[in-house]
Amino acid sequence: MEHTTLAVLNLLGAIWVGSIVFQSLFVAPTLFQHVDEQAAGRFLRAIFPRFYKLGAVCGASMLGAAIFALSGGFAPGRGMLLAAIVIMTAAQLVSLRMVPSINSARDAGETGHSRFKRLHAISVSLTLLTLILGVGVLIALVRTPV
Repeated sequence: MEHTTLAVLNLLGAIWVGSIVFQSLFVAPTLFQHVDEQAAGRFLRAIFPRFYKLGAVCGASMLGAAIFALSGGFAPGRGMLLAAIVIMTAAQLVSLRMVPSINSARDAGETGHSRFKRLHAISVSLTLLTLILGVGVLIALVRTPV
């Protein structure tokens, strides 16, 4: 794989994985510790669509770079790399599409509580899947011969 393409893939993967880690370990816990629930809700409604769009843009860009890299010939393991990036990108797009439903369920109060919990759990699971696959992709990229 060409140096430039590998560097682009690494950079985009690091931004993507880093954004998930930062959101999960720093933003969310700090927000819930220091901001009232109503203000936290407004912030999260503003940030999550951007968060998922960032993931989708990173994924689409990584996919483009990986496909470009394959134009020089298909190497073992590249199919798994492409599959992981496709799954990660799809997970972000599904989560992005779920945001209005999650917000609607939250707005419904007690009647929407179980729906909110279910949708939120799906969204968290998709983000966790993206994080795990993203770390795997970064490890695979480090091991990729140039």
